[in-house]
Amino acid sequence: MRIIIAGTGGVGGYYGAMLAQAGHEVFFIARGAHLEAIKRDGLAVKSYLGDFSARAQCGPDSTDFGLADLVLVCFKTYHTRSTTGLYATCVGQKTMVLSLQNGVNADAILAERFGEEKVMGGVAFIGSRVKAPGVVLHTGFGSMALGEIWGGLSDRARELGDMFAQAKIKCRVSGDIKKDKYSKMVWNVGFNGVCAIVDCSAGEALKSASTRTLIRTAMLEWIAVARGAGVDLDYELADKNIEATEKGGEVIPSMVMDKRNGRLLETEAINGKVVELGIMQKIPTPLNQFIVDILDFHNKKIKSSGGGV
Repeated sequence: MRIIIAGTGGVGGYYGAMLAQAGHEVFFIARGAHLEAIKRDGLAVKSYLGDFSARAQCGPDSTDFGLADLVLVCFKTYHTRSTTGLYATCVGQKTMVLSLQNGVNADAILAERFGEEKVMGGVAFIGSRVKAPGVVLHTGFGSMALGEIWGGLSDRARELGDMFAQAKIKCRVSGDIKKDKYSKMVWNVGFNGVCAIVDCSAGEALKSASTRTLIRTAMLEWIAVARGAGVDLDYELADKNIEATEKGGEVIPSMVMDKRNGRLLETEAINGKVVELGIMQKIPTPLNQFIVDILDFHNKKIKSSGGGV
């Protein structure tokens, strides 16, 4: 397949390198020193499963790549709309646009731009980050789920799932990807905001009784508003996510790395979404509101300095 990785960070870099290693024609969209390193040396993946590297086409945009079979969208959620121009000319009638971004809003934005018949929903379960220009560090997990945004199973979803599986990426084809996205938000809501505030890994946060309680409480607030919105999440998902994280490898939440590197945080798409749904349904979400208020200070500071993109 001809595949564009729209956003070569920890998530896009890992999955894109796996796909390139499997023989697919991959184009990485990156920038700055990261792009120059990939051009010069390829993309190196330092993984707990074994190190490898991949060489592929790359650039600040993919306008010269031609039509793609698949665009894997991995940009930060707040850049979803503004970055579609970097690969729009490569999206043809049969191109699939698959988002592996955080939050639950990206699919709607992409459907508005390209038409919902081209968009597929996805969820990534992975601990990975850019360690240095041209180097992705993979520390835990590495699976994904995908499915049609309107629900149900389809031939193209199954074929895409098989393609990922053949590239040694564990992939589940879902008949209810919306529920999967809301389920994945349980982890993000609990760990991203709390860990960004206290500046630690997910595992470190769980070792403290106080932060462990904060994580679980934030998760339960999300589950409550998700259920109110008609997505039937089980309250046990909070404890299941905590237990799975304790057993997994080292995971530093993406918002922690963004804060350390002076970038904008995805607060609005994660903890802010809890608050938004809570207000709509008149369900109190005091902890997530507190997290948003604290982290909004960081985002305003970054915006005022003109950085963080």
